Amino acid sequence: MKEKKWIDCPSCGSKGTMKIKKNLFETYSIKGYAPISINHLDGQFCEVCGEGFYSVKSERHIASTVADEKAKQDSARTVASELIEVETMAHLLSVSRQRVHQMMDEGKIQYVYVGKLRFPVKKSSSHGKILHRKDKKNSMKKFAHRSTQ
Repeated sequence: MKEKKWIDCPSCGSKGTMKIKKNLFETYSIKGYAPISINHLDGQFCEVCGEGFYSVKSERHIASTVADEKAKQDSARTVASELIEVETMAHLLSVSRQRVHQMMDEGKIQYVYVGKLRFPVKKSSSHGKILHRKDKKNSMKKFAHRSTQ
């Protein structure tokens, strides 16, 4: 997808003030986490008001880095019972394991590191309620299956 090159500022309306800036540095402060610093960003910014936006590539880099840093910080405070295997998560969401890893990379599913392995977190994902319902159904099916034997 080709990025649109802005000439006029969409925020303040100044004519011809949008300039491409590269190799930017940003620090994100997220409640409950240590500050997360991200390098090598680029985007288009207004020389008059300073407003602007990052490129699609930079937005993806930000989402991925923030998710990864949050996962590293959460690893120390997440209980093992809150984790779920990637294969189980894929089954519950009716997607492939590859898609689960992709969703973790995109920051759509929260995860933590255990050693060098990544594990999704059960109920804190954006699909938490769905997972909880499906997990309940599956456990009820297992229970019903055991009681008929």
